[in-house]
Amino acid sequence: MWMHNGGVGAWKHVKRRLVSSLGDEWFNFVQGSTDSEWCFALFLDCMDRMGHSPDAEVGENGFPHTVLRKAMLKTIERINALMREVPADVRDEDTRSLLNFAVTDGNSVVCSRYVSSRTDEAASLFFSSGTSWKEQKNSNIDADKKDYKMERKDKGADIVLVASEPLTFERDNWVTVPTNSTITIHKQTVMIHPIIDEYYNPNPAHKRSSQFAVQKGQTIAGPDKAAISQPMSRDGSGLRTPTAAFACG
Repeated sequence: MWMHNGGVGAWKHVKRRLVSSLGDEWFNFVQGSTDSEWCFALFLDCMDRMGHSPDAEVGENGFPHTVLRKAMLKTIERINALMREVPADVRDEDTRSLLNFAVTDGNSVVCSRYVSSRTDEAASLFFSSGTSWKEQKNSNIDADKKDYKMERKDKGADIVLVASEPLTFERDNWVTVPTNSTITIHKQTVMIHPIIDEYYNPNPAHKRSSQFAVQKGQTIAGPDKAAISQPMSRDGSGLRTPTAAFACG
């Protein structure tokens, strides 16, 4: 299963190059014309080139989560490389890409929060983990609407939710995934890694502009953004989360 929130910059110039780079099997796999579909085909092509055929029988444990993450990074790397091939004199639109991808084989989940820029924020991405996801009884909420809360009875993370914006009013339940990072969920462990490429900034205090993502309608702006719990640093550490890997009990 694949998801894409965002968009590939200068898509009409990149599409032909991306399509031409695919193996026949993954070229024929695509049924539509959106950048999201072709990016999935590119991901599958990356898996295949790495020696892990997406069509292979992998058993109940699925693919190693490290393989899925590596293929995700290769997909982003190839999109950036294709963008560099577009001659500057034919570009008539923004070349920045918002690449929030998510993929799962039913056993592991890998998501990216990425923008091809050193100065801009990526489209927003958050996660919440706990032991149960329960409906809350609140008389102040319309009867037709449901309010939920992530409960934590212990240090376990039986449930992990990843979303483009918080799904509950309990804003301190949600942790911001840093721009240009991946989040991997495997069994009861959550791991966050920086994507180290030409758009990486090693300074966790580096301030990025949210204007681009806001213009694209891909991030939270205004008071709601300030209400979110403090984001983690590039190595995954933060006030609520001391390490990059969350071991679940």
